[in-house]
Amino acid sequence: MNVAVTVVAALKVTVQAPVPEQPPPVQPPKVEPAAGAAVSVTAVPLVKLAEQVAPQSMPAGELVTVPLPVPAGVTVRVKV
Repeated sequence: MNVAVTVVAALKVTVQAPVPEQPPPVQPPKVEPAAGAAVSVTAVPLVKLAEQVAPQSMPAGELVTVPLPVPAGVTVRVKV
């Protein structure tokens, strides 16, 4: 009969080496921007091409709902 003995450590240690110090990167100096002006330009066409000249041309009777809708609930008024 063969027997093997294995030693297992119950503790694990992780060590990190210190990071070498580095100087911060060189940043450009802050400079105030030169004075500027805000300009807004809107182009207005000389002629407006309308697809519908008459106000909403709809055939007569098209706005009729058939059958009339049933009220959602009953209203009861009591005067005391």
